[in-house]
Amino acid sequence: KHQTEEDVRHFFTPFGTIEECSILRGPDGASKGCAFVKFSSHQEAQAAITSLHGSQTMPTMHGARGASSSLVVKFADTEKERQLRRMQQMAGNMSLLNPF
Repeated sequence: KHQTEEDVRHFFTPFGTIEECSILRGPDGASKGCAFVKFSSHQEAQAAITSLHGSQTMPTMHGARGASSSLVVKFADTEKERQLRRMQQMAGNMSLLNPF
């Protein structure tokens, strides 16, 4: 959670040209441990997914400790997928509130 956008770019650059890179941060500015990397082509993104997903952790950089769990590298969810997941979570919460 201590990597910078530049660290993330450096890590993913071997797979292709990066157009955008951003790290999700909380209100306090601390990293949430999630980043979005936009490659210039679908093939470059697929190469990163194939090579990195679940196979390794984010390395130690600049003395900052790397990640303790394997990387999840995937295509970002579409808006439709996000809405469906929210609806499923709400339905699950409703069954907890009303078990009958």
